Amino acid sequence: MSLLLCRQENAVRPYYMEELGIHIYTSQELCYIIYNHPFLTLDGFVDEQLTEFIKDQLNMPFLAAKLEKWEKSGEDKDEMLIMILQEVFYYTSEEINKYRHQISAMRKLHPAQYGKEKADYLFRLKQYGRAIQQYEKALEFPRDQAVNDEFLGKVWCNLGSAYARMFRTEKAMQSYEKAYSYLKDENVIQKMYYMTLFNKNLKLKERCRQMVTEELENKWKKELSEAENEAGWSERLRNFELLMEKDQVQRLDGAAKMVERWKQEYRTMV
Repeated sequence: MSLLLCRQENAVRPYYMEELGIHIYTSQELCYIIYNHPFLTLDGFVDEQLTEFIKDQLNMPFLAAKLEKWEKSGEDKDEMLIMILQEVFYYTSEEINKYRHQISAMRKLHPAQYGKEKADYLFRLKQYGRAIQQYEKALEFPRDQAVNDEFLGKVWCNLGSAYARMFRTEKAMQSYEKAYSYLKDENVIQKMYYMTLFNKNLKLKERCRQMVTEELENKWKKELSEAENEAGWSERLRNFELLMEKDQVQRLDGAAKMVERWKQEYRTMV
């Protein structure tokens, strides 16, 4: 049995991880981010700002010097992430080797596939603005064995979903239409149909409209209603309606706080 000793530290000036909206105070937290969020740390994460944080706030000048020297050597920059994991001793050698194999496999992906995977990851984190940027970059690659109709259709479809999450329904509709041109998938028509419900100015193109039977339309509406309830939107609107029943002072104060909270949630998407 072995005892894993953790460093004791708490940065006075923490490192802010914008993609996750959190502050990093310790070397253990830094290692956790590196290990569990490779798509956020593989490209340019270890920079001068992070190195200074490691040196001054985590009191690890030796590690900072190693990182600076490696940066100047022009060697594989992914190795700097391994250095941090090894120096802090938060993860075992077996776990670090597993991480090394993981990032090696990620680097072997076609650049367009890597971009899509990163975009999908950002999407799952609700970083829709950043996801959109990555999806659009993935669409810039020339067609080849990897960048085929199926791949392009999936990217366009996911791009549409990212726009939809940001309430940009027209852009979402355009993206779904592109996706359908590649995939010819009924699920894409369903997404376009939902856009027409959210934005009455949008219409399904005739070729798609003909495929939407009354039975299918009722099915989709039911699924949408269930999804909205599960997401809590109905509860939100009910709370807002109850708020409106209060006296004017309480109503204005409560509404302001509620809207500010919704705004904050939206900012995390961008």
